[in-house]
Amino acid sequence: MASFSVGEAATAGFGVIVRKPLAVLAWGLLLMVATAAPMYLLLIFLRPDFALLMQMGVQDGASNDPNLLPRLIRMQSGMMLFQLLFWLWSTGVKAVICSAVFRAVLEPKDSRFAYLRLGPQEGWLTLLFLVEYVLAYIAVFIVALLGMVLVAIIGVGAGGNSVSAMFGTAIVVGLAALALFLWLALKLSMAAPMTFVDRQFRLFESWTFTKGHGWRLLGMTLLPLVFLIGIEVLFCGLVIGGLFALGGQMSWLFEPGAIHDLLRETPNAIVQKLGPAIAIAGTLLVAFSAVVSAVFCAPWAAAYKALRSEA
Repeated sequence: MASFSVGEAATAGFGVIVRKPLAVLAWGLLLMVATAAPMYLLLIFLRPDFALLMQMGVQDGASNDPNLLPRLIRMQSGMMLFQLLFWLWSTGVKAVICSAVFRAVLEPKDSRFAYLRLGPQEGWLTLLFLVEYVLAYIAVFIVALLGMVLVAIIGVGAGGNSVSAMFGTAIVVGLAALALFLWLALKLSMAAPMTFVDRQFRLFESWTFTKGHGWRLLGMTLLPLVFLIGIEVLFCGLVIGGLFALGGQMSWLFEPGAIHDLLRETPNAIVQKLGPAIAIAGTLLVAFSAVVSAVFCAPWAAAYKALRSEA
């Protein structure tokens, strides 16, 4: 029976980082630009409304503006549209980065442009992620609804002990739902690398492909989570160290009324005043995003490569 090494698959991302550090750095830069650009556009289009909200935070007079309610409604509508578009955009960006990581593992010689492409593989992977998100939302809604009904039935039947019975039932249902979703996620976990390699939509084909590998896939999933904890601790330490290194440049933030006065400034002025802190956080965020992308995407490609070669 085909198998794979949990340790080798779980650490495949670190292998990519060691072999292609510049490519990994390029992924982080792409993530930062792709995330910052929509936010900047949002700031431009809704800047007057954001300024109004900032004024409301520091002035009571802004609430007397007769045009306040229409402006808030317009801003809310704009934010809803932005969230939908940003969800589609971020899913596409995720597919591009994930494809680059898959390519580094499955097609290591095709390294031009830091493994980044914009073609059929990225398109199919974007569609797969969107379908998975929608199915996950529907599944969570159904399970949550059934869980609430079950908890309510248990609570009514328990009579005087309804609170403790409902609480206990809620814990059991929650753990059962978590186990169910984890099992389903592992069964469908090979859909992404299969879609990438086949250049066609693959989802339920992963169900058969992962048969008999559940525990190994679980171990391969948990190890990167442990790695992530270490990476986050290191990242937080570097951010704190960087802010301390700024010394007196940012000491004005701790003066009385500094935050209050900062909120009165325009968005551009706020960015300029926080420039040093933003530069440090942005640089570290690029490295952090790149490392996380490699650490979390590469294991699935490595496991698929091993299983396919032995199938």
